[in-house]
Amino acid sequence: MKKLITLLAAGIFAFNANAQELPKPSPLSTIDQKVGLTNVSVEYSRPSAKGRTIFGGLVAYDKMWRLGANMATKLTISTPITVGGKEIAKGEYSMQAIPAENGDWTIIINSDAELQGTSGYKKENDIIRINAKAMVNSYTETFTMGFDKITNTSAVISIQWEKLRIDVPFTVNTDKIAKENIEAAVKKGEELDKVYSRAASYYNDTKDYKTALMYVDKSLKVKKAHPAMFTKARILKAKGDKAGAIKAGKEALELATKAESKGWANYIKGVVEKWEKE
Repeated sequence: MKKLITLLAAGIFAFNANAQELPKPSPLSTIDQKVGLTNVSVEYSRPSAKGRTIFGGLVAYDKMWRLGANMATKLTISTPITVGGKEIAKGEYSMQAIPAENGDWTIIINSDAELQGTSGYKKENDIIRINAKAMVNSYTETFTMGFDKITNTSAVISIQWEKLRIDVPFTVNTDKIAKENIEAAVKKGEELDKVYSRAASYYNDTKDYKTALMYVDKSLKVKKAHPAMFTKARILKAKGDKAGAIKAGKEALELATKAESKGWANYIKGVVEKWEKE
């Protein structure tokens, strides 16, 4: 009997626990964005205006705000980023804001990522404080954070609610990370023909044609394959060597045909014919 009562009590407790799972008025949201080679994530709660005055009302001017509701907004970065001229190491952080009625807002990035809202906040844990201009924006009913103006080396975290928008720009050192990844892959020594070919494509995209040619020639020395040969053709074309590009392109076409790679062959043929008509 005692065992039965214990089991019933456990069942009732579990039922009550499950019964208390209710929707929150400010649901949790996570946004993820890859900027270059850096993963950036923002986790925040999303309150809605519901007819209320937000800034200067629900959210006071000149006082710290958790940037949302419930827990503090969390920022997670997979590599260092630079905000306001200061490099921030990879890791997890909390974000806060001090809204201003006139002039710039203060945006804070704090090392304590597990704050309960602003409870327990310590200024000495601030990594950075930057000024950010509040801009008039189209009306946003539900508090929204997102990423905008994304390039391989930069982006902004946008903050929108009511009729305001605040942008927090940041940059990433994609070139440094890419070079470190190339060096690590070369050191590992697996499928070096592909490693060198991808490195050549990267340097071609960044207009470092000398380094691009060095890597593509290394790739072709390991294995003479149509992807690398066509990469060489593209590099030569970018350098202004049209004749060399067409010659390498035709060689890439022969290699693709020999490899029975019809998709590659058709693509290379079309590009080379276009170059010949220029």
